[in-house]
Amino acid sequence: MINVEGIKILVAYQYPHKLRDLTHQLQRGGIIQVTPAKSAAQALGLLKAGGYDLLLCGIDLPDIDGWRMARLIRSGALGGNTQLPIVVVTEVWCQRIAEVTAREYGVNRLIPESQLHKIVPVIEECLDGAAIPYDKPRLLVIEDAPDTADLIRRVLDRQFAIDVANDGEHGLRLWREGRHRLILLDYMLPQMSGKDILAHILKEDPTQPVVMMTAHSSPELAEQMMMSGVTDFLPKPFRTEALRKVCELAIRRDDFLTSNREFAEKVESLQRSESDFRHISETHQLLLDNLQTVVMELDADFRIRFLNVPWRGLTGYDLDASLGCKLTQFVFDDDDSYGVGLEAKLQEVLSGARELAELELCLLDSRGQKLWAQVKIRRSENHNAASLTVCLDNITKRKEAQRQLEYLAMHDSLTGLFNRHYFEESLRQSFADAIRNQRQHGLIYIDLDYFKVINDTFGHHEGDEVLRQVAHLMKRRIRAADLLCRLGGDEYAVLVHDVCSKKLLEIARELQAIVNDFVYQAKNHRVNLGCSIGLSVIDGEAVCAEEYLMQADIALYVAKGRGRNLIHLYDPQDQESEELRSRINWTQRMRKAISEDRIVLHFQPVFDAHNKNIVYYEALVRMRDEEGNLVYPNQFIPALENTGEMHLLDRWIVKLAIRSVRECKKIERVAINLSVQAFKDENLVPVVKEALAVNGVAPECVTFELTESASLFNLAITRNMITQLNEIGCTFAIDDFGSGFSSFAYLKELPAHFIKLDGSFIKNLHQDDVDKALVRSLIQVVQALGKKAVAEFVENEQILDILRKFGVDCVQGYHTGRPVPFESLMDECLDKNMMA
Repeated sequence: MINVEGIKILVAYQYPHKLRDLTHQLQRGGIIQVTPAKSAAQALGLLKAGGYDLLLCGIDLPDIDGWRMARLIRSGALGGNTQLPIVVVTEVWCQRIAEVTAREYGVNRLIPESQLHKIVPVIEECLDGAAIPYDKPRLLVIEDAPDTADLIRRVLDRQFAIDVANDGEHGLRLWREGRHRLILLDYMLPQMSGKDILAHILKEDPTQPVVMMTAHSSPELAEQMMMSGVTDFLPKPFRTEALRKVCELAIRRDDFLTSNREFAEKVESLQRSESDFRHISETHQLLLDNLQTVVMELDADFRIRFLNVPWRGLTGYDLDASLGCKLTQFVFDDDDSYGVGLEAKLQEVLSGARELAELELCLLDSRGQKLWAQVKIRRSENHNAASLTVCLDNITKRKEAQRQLEYLAMHDSLTGLFNRHYFEESLRQSFADAIRNQRQHGLIYIDLDYFKVINDTFGHHEGDEVLRQVAHLMKRRIRAADLLCRLGGDEYAVLVHDVCSKKLLEIARELQAIVNDFVYQAKNHRVNLGCSIGLSVIDGEAVCAEEYLMQADIALYVAKGRGRNLIHLYDPQDQESEELRSRINWTQRMRKAISEDRIVLHFQPVFDAHNKNIVYYEALVRMRDEEGNLVYPNQFIPALENTGEMHLLDRWIVKLAIRSVRECKKIERVAINLSVQAFKDENLVPVVKEALAVNGVAPECVTFELTESASLFNLAITRNMITQLNEIGCTFAIDDFGSGFSSFAYLKELPAHFIKLDGSFIKNLHQDDVDKALVRSLIQVVQALGKKAVAEFVENEQILDILRKFGVDCVQGYHTGRPVPFESLMDECLDKNMMA
């Protein structure tokens, strides 16, 4: 890697302002030792003295041009370093001429002025020994005589990268792949003649240089070949010097034609530019005046010397009166920071230290009102005098919206208190302070008791008003250094700074008294509230700040569990604390398992009791821990149900089970167990619809199961959910029927297709006459209602025989089929396909 700080560069440039700009640009790139020269004579004198690592020069110098200066250095006439790296900068750029000329004059790199921002990397490449990028031109020889092809390869190997083809088809294929700079083509070839090959090539690329070789030369043939489009022709047998000369002429002709096309394109572009100039100049002022953006020009003293009409609309100031004023005169600056910052930015751009500066300014309009503008500053050159072009856009509305968004991002829209996001960030800061300064802070977690009754009785509007008034009363009590937030719903939190546990308890009691004393008058009713409060002391000893919120949450749970309207300080010895911590831990583990795709399904078949066909598979959920061990639902589902997180698992199981139907043809129908919470989940039906649509599974392939006790929990909600799922096309099953000894009448209200008899009646069926009587009756009732009776816990052949005699429809159990992983079903499908 080149250390650019240690190198010395000589810069020869005719124009002082360009020489100054180029010197600044090199120094900004880390090249400190730069010597400027305004002429070739001055530069050559400095070079004779020696000590320079690279020459950077322009082509247009006042005495001799950059090309000849490079020739002098390379010839050794100066007596100095003939291998000195040379980089030439040109204003007019023609790629082909640049490459050819630079090679001829020994210039390492040629760079147009439009790419001077890349000058430092170019210099680094040259100092590393890189010359102007040059690859040998590619030559394609299409010749069927091996001796001739070998001769051409030996003669032209140093000049060209050569490919050889011995017939036309091979030659065309190589040409289409490589698009060679030159083709040597034999006129007489087997199968496809040189004339035919030439026609194919020129049809695809009329500019392709082709030299035709022929052993039967005549004036008529030569004329015919040139008229058909060949670049030149070479009689056979040929001398090596003639071969080199013809190829060199063909390449030079191609260089000339390419350069000519480049120049033609530039001329055409200039002509278009000239024709557009008049139109642009005529519409320029109109365009500026119709812009919403204010455009101004500042002189070197930062005074305004040009303004467009939008300035009057933005500030109300007259244009003529504003000319000659400094821009800083219009800046609102009560502490000089804006004005000083603006002048510093203007000076940086004017000096060339940076190309563009952007900042936001607060201005005062003609009425003394503040407005905000986005300001962009660029440097410009007019008659070798530097000035600044400044654009101002009105962003007052955006700033107001930004302030509003910042407020909403940190505040609760209902109460105006800080929100959960702001609270969590403040909690982390309190935790860091407790560690750094060895002091305690406190967290008060407040939950209004029985607030749901207000919402259900008087409506959410009245409930919102209660939350606002309670927030207002508590806010009046807390100290200025403390922080009151609404975490959501009817939950509030207070961060109390620099407090002991005794004082924290006192503050909590005062807040509880405020809530207890609060009376809300609604619809001729007086409503009293209470609150349960959990406390935790932020002492800096926890693993993370979030641990203290969990402690306060656990303490709140303990307070509620011991009778509500109580205050409890977190104590890790509380039995309730450990129970809730375990639930929270399982919930977190479940969330992580879902995110890492460690929830898996096992499938147990349900058979037709009479023909032994599989009616459907029941999907049974399992969780893999981080070590890959299976965790069964009895370990995590109770915790999820108690923490209200079961709906997350319900939705995930629905997606997995429906995807399984698509992926495994063996699963023609699947039964999915739903929790009680699922029937309160308004998003469940959309999740089912989306999963069916994404996987292309027919709704008839999905049955949902719900336990009898859960279905009776809220019959109206259950019936509504079953109806919605039936409307999609899914079927339904009632699980554990008979376990609650409930009335059979409710079955008429639930449009279920399958009724699963509770397993406690089935597993001892072969030994208990009472169970036999109950099961026979249950089967008859289910079938009388037009539904199918399913018996689970079928553990042996005796039970299966009894159930068949009773006329049961379907059976499920370890005797008929154990639950198997999804992968096992997939393997069975593969085995059957292979056998077929």
